Amino acid sequence: MVDSMNATKKTKARVLAVAGKGGAGKTTFATIMIRLLVNAGQKLLAVDADPPISLTYALGAEPDRTVGEMRTRLIEDPGEKRRIGDRHMRDVIREDLVIRTGNVNLLVLGQAEGAGCFCGLNELLKHGIESLSGQYDVTVIDCEAGIEQINRRVINSIDTLFMVSDPTHKGLRTAVYLDGIARKHGILGQYRSGLIINRIDSGVDGLDQKAGELGLEVWGHVPMDRNVADYDRDGRPTIELPDNSSSVVAVREILVRLGIL
Repeated sequence: MVDSMNATKKTKARVLAVAGKGGAGKTTFATIMIRLLVNAGQKLLAVDADPPISLTYALGAEPDRTVGEMRTRLIEDPGEKRRIGDRHMRDVIREDLVIRTGNVNLLVLGQAEGAGCFCGLNELLKHGIESLSGQYDVTVIDCEAGIEQINRRVINSIDTLFMVSDPTHKGLRTAVYLDGIARKHGILGQYRSGLIINRIDSGVDGLDQKAGELGLEVWGHVPMDRNVADYDRDGRPTIELPDNSSSVVAVREILVRLGIL
């Protein structure tokens, strides 16, 4: 009886978000996390929520369909509205916008066409994440740099928030600000958040102590990895990093320690 119940019990879908200031390495961290989860057999949706479209290329994909482009067509092209017809927007996003790349399904925000606010685009992205995430074991969101998507509750229902910082006091203070916005305005319900200090090339005791003084829980450290720099220089997808690469080893240890892997 117990075995039968376990066999039919469905594990709750997890939503993991990666945030941080620009240049801290959050996309690299998100990509390695995606690679490890997929290799562990997880059905995964990756969301490239950063308008510069970094995660997409890190996964070895081309952004041939984006939320931004679809929104522009819906606004400007009556033929696009007729093509979609009465289909629910959830189905439109799933059928027309999700990119299949290897064992990863990918949703790409992209750029808004022309000048103006990203509010409508972010709202459509929020709808896409909320309507699709339940169909996957895990959703990994690579957020845009800064607080905009957190402040506007684009990622308002998540399980885990990774705040990625470079090994500087400025990076730590940015993480504190992100954490405060998330707790006061951006994320609903119960979730956990912690700090990943990236690109470590020397001792971390002073940074860990400073993070603690600022009220941040340090979840782990990722060392400076020459392979990452080499892959970026050569235009090779980050997801193809070797298993023994120091950054891959470090991220794996973090995910195991958190019970995610």
